[in-house]
Amino acid sequence: MTDSHSIPNTMVICGQPALITWVPEISLFRGKFFGLSGYCDFVADSAKGLMQEGEISLKAYLADCKESGIEPYEREEKIKTFTLRYPESFGERLAIAAAEQRMSVNSYIVEMLSKQMKLK
Repeated sequence: MTDSHSIPNTMVICGQPALITWVPEISLFRGKFFGLSGYCDFVADSAKGLMQEGEISLKAYLADCKESGIEPYEREEKIKTFTLRYPESFGERLAIAAAEQRMSVNSYIVEMLSKQMKLK
């Protein structure tokens, strides 16, 4: 059985994605923005509260970065590689699917993974 309190969720606040988790020790939800060059988090007891506190926290973070002359967002992502093991017949189907979209196999895989993870 899955403990629903341990499953992370995400919200988008002022256009910035945030990871939301439940913190049982304080009986509050905690949000942490990602895609930023530094650390920016917030806590609240409801979804509405998370939106409000997240907006306040993000605005303060951006103001602090501006005042300090710091780039608030992560720089361009580094390209990573990984090995994928799959049956030969899958490789043929993958090549056809990528060609139908006029994409390289690598671009097609990244596109499909992004859609599946809803990161687009």
